[in-house]
Amino acid sequence: MSNRDTSPSKTVSNLAREATSCPKAPIQTRIRMSIPSTRRGIAMERLKWKANHLLAALLLVLGGCGDSGNSLPPPDPIPPASLTGLNFSPYVDGQDPNRGSQVSEEQLRQRMRLIAPHTQWIRTFGSTNGLERSGAVAHSLGLKAAIGAWLSRDLAANELEISNVIASARAKEADLLIVGSEVLLRNDLSEVALLDYISRVKQAVPGMQVTYADVYSELLAHPKVLEAVDVVLANFFPYWESVQVGSAVAGIHRQYSNVVAASNGKEVMVSETGWPSAGDVQGNAIPSLENAARFFLNFVSWAEAEGVHYFYFEAFDEAWKAAYEGPQGAHWGVWDKDGTLKAGMAEVFEGKRMADNWTVTGIPGGPGSPTINFVQIPKYGTFTDLTGQVLHVDPSAYRVAVYIYVSGWWTKPTFANPLTTIQIDGSWTADITTGGSDQNATRIAAFVVPNHYVPPLLGGDATLPSTLTQAAVASREIARNP
Repeated sequence: MSNRDTSPSKTVSNLAREATSCPKAPIQTRIRMSIPSTRRGIAMERLKWKANHLLAALLLVLGGCGDSGNSLPPPDPIPPASLTGLNFSPYVDGQDPNRGSQVSEEQLRQRMRLIAPHTQWIRTFGSTNGLERSGAVAHSLGLKAAIGAWLSRDLAANELEISNVIASARAKEADLLIVGSEVLLRNDLSEVALLDYISRVKQAVPGMQVTYADVYSELLAHPKVLEAVDVVLANFFPYWESVQVGSAVAGIHRQYSNVVAASNGKEVMVSETGWPSAGDVQGNAIPSLENAARFFLNFVSWAEAEGVHYFYFEAFDEAWKAAYEGPQGAHWGVWDKDGTLKAGMAEVFEGKRMADNWTVTGIPGGPGSPTINFVQIPKYGTFTDLTGQVLHVDPSAYRVAVYIYVSGWWTKPTFANPLTTIQIDGSWTADITTGGSDQNATRIAAFVVPNHYVPPLLGGDATLPSTLTQAAVASREIARNP
């Protein structure tokens, strides 16, 4: 999901105003402090913000400072309730990190100033083409910096990235180093190669926390990576899993708990999560301004209540990403590409929080015989995902094994990922067109199996093994015609 970095805009924020002061009696008009991740901390900061508003108003009523003629600027329109962290990059329209766009230090500073009052950390994805100055700029603005090395199949480029993050750490311009992002998901490097990069960086900067970021399922599938890092960084994107926004954070809550259980006591941070404000519908996941704001508020409420640190995805809309992941790629920002806070997002910074809707008990549909149904069956010849609904089972205890028939039965989505997660509401989504002529499948079958079950890996087999039916608590098969 992260592609390379995250995008920005040329506009300098009108929120980052400097407080003016009287010549003989300087008065700071705004109290700035980092926000503890607790409801009490937010409430106290809100009181300070209101007090500063009253002070500014009083001074204006009294006519400023004697005969100086100076007046105080109005306080920021958004109270300083800060996020733990934001995924950040400085790219503006016309720039693309995949095409080697260069970023100046001034561009970094302009973009970072906009979000500085509203976050404690920034997280970057790369350390070349000007991005290597991100840590220094962040520190100059009072922010902590999680500095990333972008790893890919280009081994020469990887060496420069690794060298630069090590240099940032040695110059005390980084507070956390992230060696690679979703490398395993993209299959850019082997686990062995990734572990070697992590080890090299840890040896080069002893005492510095070093980690790696990937989607939660990849981390769970690679326990050696969890063992190698100092702190665990997991990505959660319910939008890409076709989960409706109202159930999204409940799903994250369950998935996060699974990562915590596998991490041997290490801190688990959410390194990426978010919701697009526009783009394509993904099953039950609808991108819109309303849903993006709702998810933002719901997620931050959960993170603060559960004491989870995070980097929200992302600071700004990024136009360049549409070319790589479709129209939604350009609409993940809390701020738009021109640096304007999106409608509905201010509630989080104003201190509003949601009640617990993530601690879900019971099973979808309640007691009853387990069932599985297809909700959206892709038309023959198309590449749409298959979606379905499971009822009367605990979603955390079962998964779905999916197979398609194209001159034989094939495991889907892949041999590496033969099981599909069931969401907290019982919904599930499977990509059944991952190679060859999958779009021309004439039959589709799905089986609800226990989590621990290892399904048979089929690559053109004439029949489905009887062991599947024996292991499944529910199943469904349909025919599909041209």
